[in-house]
Amino acid sequence: MSITFSLIAMCLLGLTHFINGLVSEHYPPIRIALYTHIGGCIIGLGCALALSDWHIEAILWGMLAGTGSALGALLLYRGLSIAPFGIVVPVSAVSMVMISLGLSFIFLGEQLNIWIWTGVVIALPAIWLTAGGKAFTYVLGQKKAGAGLILGVGAGIGFALQLHFLGQIPEQAAFYGIALCMLSGGICLLPFCSRKSSNRKHYAFFATAAGGISALGLTLYALSREGQLAIVSIMIVSMYPLIPVIFGSMMRKEAISNTSKIGIGLSIVATMLIVAGTH
Repeated sequence: MSITFSLIAMCLLGLTHFINGLVSEHYPPIRIALYTHIGGCIIGLGCALALSDWHIEAILWGMLAGTGSALGALLLYRGLSIAPFGIVVPVSAVSMVMISLGLSFIFLGEQLNIWIWTGVVIALPAIWLTAGGKAFTYVLGQKKAGAGLILGVGAGIGFALQLHFLGQIPEQAAFYGIALCMLSGGICLLPFCSRKSSNRKHYAFFATAAGGISALGLTLYALSREGQLAIVSIMIVSMYPLIPVIFGSMMRKEAISNTSKIGIGLSIVATMLIVAGTH
């Protein structure tokens, strides 16, 4: 069942970014992030009540993780509202695992092995190729591509903080940590949302549903790691950026250059290697 759970988790996590990426063209990114956290909190709490045990440490670390989640979601959907899927999603994914690795190395004494070093070596040219294989000064000078690159890295920082704080929660209370993370993220975003009512409420529904899908994907990912083939499950789930990049680019009719395709592929390989090396 571990492999089945991991495949479903990969599709669900990818589907979340695919849905919200399309919604971001028509709805404020901060509202998307808010409703995503609301949906994630509802489903996450249900999963926690059914599958997890309570631990007091889940409150502190879950709430701290929510600040990173809110930052990551806001910048990711802001990036997807103005830049191609093929830039924002892969850059945010590889930035997330590299920064998360750095936090673990600095604060937890994480040891670097050959898998991790290989992933890091691949990740640096992967980001460059994903951005088009041109000088970063040139890319940053382009309004959409430059903004997408910066926002993708920023989203990676936020999600890395989320992963780092969630990793401090005792394993038996992991699902409560996810629920509290979503609750905290929503609370962080709420003061910055305009109170003006919108006549596009169906977009709020899509974002809420995407949040629930994300929480369910995280739950299945956690369950998939309990099997004997945990390392395989981790590597499968790490390929989730393929879903929004492929289908999002098709829906928006975004052209992806051969250079960027190589970069996207290397980004996913680097993500898989780093994640696998840290578990």
